[in-house]
Amino acid sequence: MDTSHVSIYVTGFGPFMGVEDNPSSVLCETLQKYVQEGIPPENVPGDVLRDFEASDISLLGLRALDVAAQTCQTEVPEIHRSLREKKEAFPKTETAVVHLGVAGNRKHISLECRGVNEANFRVPDVLGWQCCGEPVIDDSPPVLYCSLRLPEILAEMHDKGVNCEISTDAGRYVCNYIFFQSLHLAPHGTPVLFVHVPPFEDMVQEVQVTALLCLFVAIARQLRGAAPSVPAPSARPLG
Repeated sequence: MDTSHVSIYVTGFGPFMGVEDNPSSVLCETLQKYVQEGIPPENVPGDVLRDFEASDISLLGLRALDVAAQTCQTEVPEIHRSLREKKEAFPKTETAVVHLGVAGNRKHISLECRGVNEANFRVPDVLGWQCCGEPVIDDSPPVLYCSLRLPEILAEMHDKGVNCEISTDAGRYVCNYIFFQSLHLAPHGTPVLFVHVPPFEDMVQEVQVTALLCLFVAIARQLRGAAPSVPAPSARPLG
């Protein structure tokens, strides 16, 4: 098994129409306090924290971006530029990008398997831009797929008791916009995943933090070429 270091760049989103406290922003802040200030998240199982801390993973970014296409156009190239520079400086480093966003109509964590080259905003973004059926990237394929083996990751998360699913529809708003743009710009060998999280009323914060830490460990295992984890004797979803 490859024992290379893994760097995962994580983004969330800030408030937008109808969502004042975006869970993805809160999750980024919680993870930032954990990895940068050493403040462990509350009510996360100890074995999950130990697995993450033993996995030699760096979480980068952990920022909430404006829910705006223009912000995506500015930030996504910088994200991938910074990861390219890291790989050039440390060739044995494996890299990945995980974008987080909230989906108010979902009850579980959703791993999005594809981004669509279409922007169709039902409401304007926070900078007032609204589009109807425009491509995210001109002259790019209609669909781009996440290169991670998501069924394998899903199984590992279920084994940890995390209630999650694979989704085929990231919508056509800014979540899909950043996902497709990031998939388009990512260099070979740097997978990009979008994760839709539910409101905290439907899945409490500590369960979502637990889910993300399990996800990061599963991604790192896959990037290193490790065999999938051994299934638990009996896994029960946490929420």
